[in-house]
Amino acid sequence: MRVLELTDEAFRSELREWFLRNPAPEALDASIGLSHDYDAEAVAQQRDWQKRLAQAGLSGVAWPPEYGGRGASPMQQLIFHEEHQRAGGRGGELFFVGVSHAGPTLIAYGTDAQRRRWLPGILNGDILFAQCFSEPGAASDLAAITTRAVVDGDHLVVTGEKRWSTRAQHADRCELLVRSDAGDRYGGLTYLMADLRTPGITIRPTRTVTGAAEFAEVFFDGARIPLDSVVGEIGGGWAVATTTLMFERSTAFAAMIVGLQNLITRSAACCADDPVLAQQLSELSDDVFAVRALLYRCVAEQQASGQPSPASGALKLIATELNHRVRRFAALAGTDGVVGYLESFGLRIGGGTSEIQRNIRAERVLGLPREPRP
Repeated sequence: MRVLELTDEAFRSELREWFLRNPAPEALDASIGLSHDYDAEAVAQQRDWQKRLAQAGLSGVAWPPEYGGRGASPMQQLIFHEEHQRAGGRGGELFFVGVSHAGPTLIAYGTDAQRRRWLPGILNGDILFAQCFSEPGAASDLAAITTRAVVDGDHLVVTGEKRWSTRAQHADRCELLVRSDAGDRYGGLTYLMADLRTPGITIRPTRTVTGAAEFAEVFFDGARIPLDSVVGEIGGGWAVATTTLMFERSTAFAAMIVGLQNLITRSAACCADDPVLAQQLSELSDDVFAVRALLYRCVAEQQASGQPSPASGALKLIATELNHRVRRFAALAGTDGVVGYLESFGLRIGGGTSEIQRNIRAERVLGLPREPRP
């Protein structure tokens, strides 16, 4: 099956020409890794870059035209993520949550007033979003969150703690999942778009093993969030959050796979004179191309049916485990620094640990006996 049609190839050519004329800020320094600490100047550069993308019609390409997008197909969205990464944009890391999560979620569940209020700022970089879902006792098991929200007049009073919020220290708003009914595991959740400058919200960057503050803890101490920040209905947060996670995983691994392809290309010359390393690298290269083919298959099936591909559920597990193997090889072979390898552990945890992903595949797909629960 030929995945790319002429219109997709034309779109790829358009992107390559535009990125050639408009280099991404970080393309000037290839040594900057995912663990890089953004300072105020770097954030400002990224906002300017996002604004230029929006002016060129290249921000939120898959959004419907009535909301500022181009109505691009899932395949064209995948192509955009690939070319953006190749150009040095690194998947639009600072704006990924807003453009790929919050925006599509607002389009699906938000009111007209919420869409008018937030969508333009998401597209042009004026509003930077973080995600505040995970908690000390609830990460992969999202329905176990305990951050409380109590209705008080026209506000929700929020108390609790969120962890592992990527770049929250730079964000303006966050996707916030709270518990509004302690007696209902799924029906007691509410989804908010909260202003992180609200009194009662404290953000504390978390320094990881790489030495960078990639994540942050976000504390809510009686923060009063207006009710007009609720997306969907009070008690309807589980469905909204599930939709957000679906958007998150649709083409989220394109940038990772392009990064692995670039790393293998850089490593090839260094390993050419060592037959053992060359053989290992060749096998890893085959695996990377196989995962890219799986990604294209998943997106093509989604485009044809309008539903997520059955294979997409395994993509997160396969891609992050392969990333770990490639980064480990590169670190040991001396073709890349150790930072990428250290970060690969976190990617196997975030969004559902590899162990949980394997259990899901085993129990729900293969029908194997359930793991004993305590």
